[in-house]
Amino acid sequence: IVITEGNSKGIDDKNRTITSDKLTYNKITNIVDAEGNVKVEDVINNYLIKTEKLLYFKNKEKILTEGFTEADIQSKYNLKSENVIYNISTNEIISKKKTTLKDNNNQIYYLDELIFFVDKNLLKGKNILTITNYNLPKSDKFFFTDGIFNLNNKNFTAKDTKIEVYKEIFNDERNDPRIYGVSSEGNNHSTIIKKGVFTICQK
Repeated sequence: IVITEGNSKGIDDKNRTITSDKLTYNKITNIVDAEGNVKVEDVINNYLIKTEKLLYFKNKEKILTEGFTEADIQSKYNLKSENVIYNISTNEIISKKKTTLKDNNNQIYYLDELIFFVDKNLLKGKNILTITNYNLPKSDKFFFTDGIFNLNNKNFTAKDTKIEVYKEIFNDERNDPRIYGVSSEGNNHSTIIKKGVFTICQK
């Protein structure tokens, strides 16, 4: 076992770097245990993970984080969650904790749990709130109990849909336009809602 403390840094054979306050490497199990201000950077696959503690299982090509975790992925996505599993070989990110994912098109997703297939730009989650044009005018809110979203072309399918449309769509801020449906599917241009109900009544 190799232990380093104070601004520790490890580099694997694929040029991934792990920096932390304390780094423990078990040569027998081939597991790296990093604690305190942990950063994992992979320049080739273009991701940066920041957390307080993680285990890197080199033989399984798997990273487990403990506590709050933030990741910047492919210069397109920012993820914030807890206790994240990152399967490096399949490029899948998994969390059973509440997660926020924001893309570089000002769309944000809040999920109770998720699987993110990074190579396919495919997001699967439960109890989802997604907001278009986040913090910008003409922003809509979509609520789903579960769904699958292609973050590249914006195609999606989801269950138990509720949509809150921005108030000014009918030029009257007193309205609260909302749509409910048992399921929905759509893309960046249109949304189809099954068994939908529409109302503009105030809440």
